[in-house]
Amino acid sequence: MARVDCLQRITTYNYGRDPERLSRKYAAMRGDVFAFLRGTCHLFYEDWPHISTLTDAPRTWICGDLHLENFGSYKGDNRLTYFDLSDFDEAVLAPCTWDVARFLTSVLVGAHSLQVESPLALSLCTVFLQAYAAALVDGKARWIERATARGMVKDLLQGLRKRRRADFLDSRTKRQGRKRRLRLDGKRALPVDDEDRAKVEECMQRFAAAQADPAFFQVRDVARRIAGTGSLGL
Repeated sequence: MARVDCLQRITTYNYGRDPERLSRKYAAMRGDVFAFLRGTCHLFYEDWPHISTLTDAPRTWICGDLHLENFGSYKGDNRLTYFDLSDFDEAVLAPCTWDVARFLTSVLVGAHSLQVESPLALSLCTVFLQAYAAALVDGKARWIERATARGMVKDLLQGLRKRRRADFLDSRTKRQGRKRRLRLDGKRALPVDDEDRAKVEECMQRFAAAQADPAFFQVRDVARRIAGTGSLGL
């Protein structure tokens, strides 16, 4: 009965998504327990106890789906590269402890997929809580950039120094004459029909019209994006 209820909740939550990409999501979720966790954030919060000391906490803007794979690098408007949260699809104003609990759960669940022994996973949870508490005591959120990073994050940011914008564009697009088109490779992007293309173009026109320099924004191409597990099909 519990299994049927779980399947029904997943089906109901994902109702109306793009069928082709939704099938990809379900296939990914069957891969392992960590993939299932990433694809069912809604179950995590639906099953959250209504009465909990973890809910009696200050409300703040949270990621909403804070797990191991929702961290990454990005380039700021100052052209420096940073390491930070990289997914805000489920961002919401909620008790700050929800993000903490979600992340710690991802460490314990993901340990199996990453072949990390349980004692080490628990130690990593302790380190995370200590660092989180220390940041709260400090009173100011710090950013991680190349000059201040250490360990694996430093290696990541150092490696990005060699990335060229043209190489990145070539990995995601292809040239057709003097124009670029998205690579419809079945890994990151899928084709769209004329109706969806028109919707995107109209949406971008409305967005551009509200900006200081509307002519800056031009639609080069449109595709259905193959995103992370949780967002697949939207």
